[in-house]
Amino acid sequence: MALGSFKGRTRGIAAVAGAGSVVLLLLVSCPARADEPMAASQCALRLSVEVTPDVEHPADPGFISSLLGNNVQYQLFLLKRVDDTHVNLQLQGPGPMSNCRAVVKSMGENGSVSSIQEY
Repeated sequence: MALGSFKGRTRGIAAVAGAGSVVLLLLVSCPARADEPMAASQCALRLSVEVTPDVEHPADPGFISSLLGNNVQYQLFLLKRVDDTHVNLQLQGPGPMSNCRAVVKSMGENGSVSSIQEY
């Protein structure tokens, strides 16, 4: 083996060893930390919502989100527009289930809602 190729190999080995040292240093000095786990939805209710005839677009995302009022921890998802006054929605949010039913009750107090049924 020629001396030049030996020096080239040792430089390559030194570079790899140096990179390994940097990785090891980072692992030791920066302990791994996982993000906080996201809580799974503890309630999910499917709702059939009947709105008053004056609601022009019951499937409009802005209208649907307005049904939640101040319940910002909850989300409503449109499952289906049944007709001009009926939409099927899914409510999701933190439990217990009694809290979710309280959100449904507050939705029913909205003047644009005629009725809400779980299905």
